[in-house]
Amino acid sequence: MKINDFFEDNGIELNNKKFLVAASAGPDSMALLDMLQKMKVQVIAAHFDHQLRSDSKNETKILQEYCKKYDIPLFTAVWAKDEQPAAGIEAAARDARYAFLTQIAKKEKADYLLTAHHGDDLLENILLKFIRSGNPEEMNSLQAVGVMHGVSLLRPLLAYSKQELFEYDRKNGIEFITDSTNNEDETMRNRLRHHVVPLLKKENPALIANALNYSKKMTNLDEFIDQKVDDIGQLTPFLGQAYRIKSEKLTALPENERNIFWQKNIWEKFHRRVNKNLGNFAVIEYQGYFYLTKKAKINMIVPYPIQLNIPFAFQGVTFVLTDQKAKDKAEIGDFWFEEKADFSAGSLIPGAKLLLQDGQRTKAKKKFAEHAVPLSLRPLCLTIYADDEPVFVEVAYQNQNWIENGKQYFLYKC
Repeated sequence: MKINDFFEDNGIELNNKKFLVAASAGPDSMALLDMLQKMKVQVIAAHFDHQLRSDSKNETKILQEYCKKYDIPLFTAVWAKDEQPAAGIEAAARDARYAFLTQIAKKEKADYLLTAHHGDDLLENILLKFIRSGNPEEMNSLQAVGVMHGVSLLRPLLAYSKQELFEYDRKNGIEFITDSTNNEDETMRNRLRHHVVPLLKKENPALIANALNYSKKMTNLDEFIDQKVDDIGQLTPFLGQAYRIKSEKLTALPENERNIFWQKNIWEKFHRRVNKNLGNFAVIEYQGYFYLTKKAKINMIVPYPIQLNIPFAFQGVTFVLTDQKAKDKAEIGDFWFEEKADFSAGSLIPGAKLLLQDGQRTKAKKKFAEHAVPLSLRPLCLTIYADDEPVFVEVAYQNQNWIENGKQYFLYKC
């Protein structure tokens, strides 16, 4: 069977492994469940009833009867009506289902989570993404081997057409339930399935095999590009909302390769697919660094009072200022000041001057430039004021003047 080729081609060991099947009681997942039990591997099943159709209880009944017959452990859950959103219900249903499946996989110590996506699903996915974006990475999102919420994910039926799975079920006398909504033309996927794909298959009966071949080659190409991107170097987090890398790492790259580097990192860091104009993201070169950030303007935070040892928020991050050294928190910096002072926190006020060790003052923009902080990102630099005097500016400055009877203060990220 093709499913045996899948495990062999991907080097997946069957002995002493536990396989969790995402079972819907549809023809595809019932075929997958039956193939695995015939292979005599350790298999368990999980079913999530979305309650989106009046006959959804029949799915659970069919699975219970099959699993009881072959002594397969079955785990079920029901999506409560009060948990279902009024809008975006398909995406929410998918998220709820995978959250349940991965939870069961971890609880039962399953080695793999298997879904019954088949070759027609893969072909439809390629066509949908081609119509909507033409982004190769999106067109190859339905991969044979992957990871879902920390669980190894397998799709072993991609070499099968849906018709082959129907025939398998009928040949083996396997009961299943069909989703009546699949017969409607309301969604683009269904319109492609009913009207476009049959025409394409008439042109070339090997269309499913071609789609799988495309997916495999795209996977190899993605892995090659990922390795090239890793070889260039890693972006490092900067001020909570940006990332940066030394300019020298990218200056030798042609523009198209540099663009691929940013696209890959935007997907990795922000989970957004973008085209060559990078969508809502911007790249800034400043003082020997490239910075990756969102295009949205970063607002200044007007300084407001804070108290020692009480957490406070700044630009979406929680901090705490204390006079005690802590081992269990990420230290942002420290400074010296008088023992009793009124502290406040916010962005650095434009035009502020910072006190140096020699008693002179310098413009804040000079310190920002020395530490390669671009103008647009400066509002992200947390500034601590003591008695209205800026004594600490994240990344760029800290008061180092020794003060008689003074105290050392520490700033931590919570």
